Amino acid sequence: MKQYLVGSFLLVSLIPGKIVADIPIDKLRGEAVSEMGSIVNGSFGGGSVENQYLSRLGVNITASDTVNGKLRLTVGVGGIFYQPLPIGGFWQKSLKFAPKITEASSELIFAPNLSLEQGYFPLKYNSPAMDLGEYLLKSESYPTYISTGGWTWVDSAYTRAFGMRLKASHLGGKFQHEVGIYMELNNAPYYDFTPAYLFSLRPSKGIEFGGGIALRRWFSPNSGNTSTNPKDEALAAAQYVTIANFPEVQNQAAVFYTYEDGTGNRVGGQAFAVWNPGSGLDTAGLLAGKTNPRVSSVQMIQDGSPAGSRTGIKKFLQNLAGCSADSSKCTTYLSATDTVSQVDATGVAAGTPGAAVITNTETITRKAINVMAHVNFNFTKIFGWEERYGFCELYGEWAVLGMQNQPVYYQNILQRMPVMVGVHIPTFGLLDLLALETEYLDNPYPDSYQQLAGQQFEQLTGVDEAIPDMDYTLRKFTLPSVHRDDWKWCMYGVKTILPGVKLKIQVANDHARMQYFDVDALAGAAFGAISAQPQTTNMRQWYYVAHLQWGF
Repeated sequence: MKQYLVGSFLLVSLIPGKIVADIPIDKLRGEAVSEMGSIVNGSFGGGSVENQYLSRLGVNITASDTVNGKLRLTVGVGGIFYQPLPIGGFWQKSLKFAPKITEASSELIFAPNLSLEQGYFPLKYNSPAMDLGEYLLKSESYPTYISTGGWTWVDSAYTRAFGMRLKASHLGGKFQHEVGIYMELNNAPYYDFTPAYLFSLRPSKGIEFGGGIALRRWFSPNSGNTSTNPKDEALAAAQYVTIANFPEVQNQAAVFYTYEDGTGNRVGGQAFAVWNPGSGLDTAGLLAGKTNPRVSSVQMIQDGSPAGSRTGIKKFLQNLAGCSADSSKCTTYLSATDTVSQVDATGVAAGTPGAAVITNTETITRKAINVMAHVNFNFTKIFGWEERYGFCELYGEWAVLGMQNQPVYYQNILQRMPVMVGVHIPTFGLLDLLALETEYLDNPYPDSYQQLAGQQFEQLTGVDEAIPDMDYTLRKFTLPSVHRDDWKWCMYGVKTILPGVKLKIQVANDHARMQYFDVDALAGAAFGAISAQPQTTNMRQWYYVAHLQWGF
């Protein structure tokens, strides 16, 4: 069904832009790029990476035609040779090749200030951004993660969109806006539709304000019947339920203590404590037989509750009868058919399991309302400075990746607000451009799409994939505290060597995810896959890339 959706959308996009064989090409661009660099200090697959060589070599050709001043057709194709991260033998380390369509679009021009564009095209709204930013359509909300990089590691602060948009400008071009709808082809699950509105206002020379809103993944063909979904574990982690006839749940805790051994030395110990709701923890009985015991700390594992109504994530509603002192995971109270195990006061299964009386179910969803604002102060234009001295700009972007809070995982909107600030620094002719950018996002989860990565080549249901990357073997939900990756930064420079030949340098700790190749994991997929987490996951990790670009 999804293949038909893509095919139908492509057909619609070409209806107003049918190709006539004898139309001359009025604009042809060719470009070759070579990127070489190194992950100086980073991580991959849970292990550390140091001085990891990076290389890419690519080419693309773009042709554009304008028919009778009313129809603009653009087609771009290319290919790239890349060196994947070596994670094994020959197949993982050998040079790979991937072809790509860089653009395939038609634009119907109704008037100089009104047009309709459709197909596959680059979309960029924050013009001075070099690496960070462009959050509205390039980032994910539930789970929250941000992407940088793409076809090349350098000059990738934009989105390749597949869809259609109506663009208009007013006040002599000072106010521009567009409304569009885009199909998701970049991040799993694929084929969801996102309507979006963008605008920018230039009240005076060198000053720009802009913003936008996107109904991220608002229409989805992936919302399959979850009762037949084989990924029951992911589904259980994405459903927030209220059960009226929930059995009694005991309190559980790890008790840490010290005591004197037979030689009089003080040593440490740990005990697993279980007690009924409504009563207190009896540490005296727990430590009976120890000499001069002292409790150091009590770490709660599971909060108890009396029999009756209980609300929570299905996966964390766990049966104490399946736990032991050495167990890291309890069995769930709820079976796949939503029967609930009955237990006695000690947590031991008793009687025949009965049907759970579920009075409310809320599925954690990937649907999100994203908003964005950006600003740009180009002091070179504001004060009329000579451009040959280099641009002097201050710019920034702020976004909310998901206006709606959702139970348990996404209850703090401040943790879904990335902020980016950048500056273009004049170099007085030494460089064409020098940019510094930094970003902050107080996200407690890893910047990861691990819950999605394994399903890139499978049929997806979508609704059960909004859970963050975390440890689901725990007995209850505990909010992670991963903040080593809250800050990101990038330094970017450009120098024209010869006409048509530019050298670009990027040194960064950003969200770039490198390609890898694993025959077993990808089951023969031709072009490898992308790492679920960035290779720079804390402030001390960074990479550099030299990008040589030449073309006509």
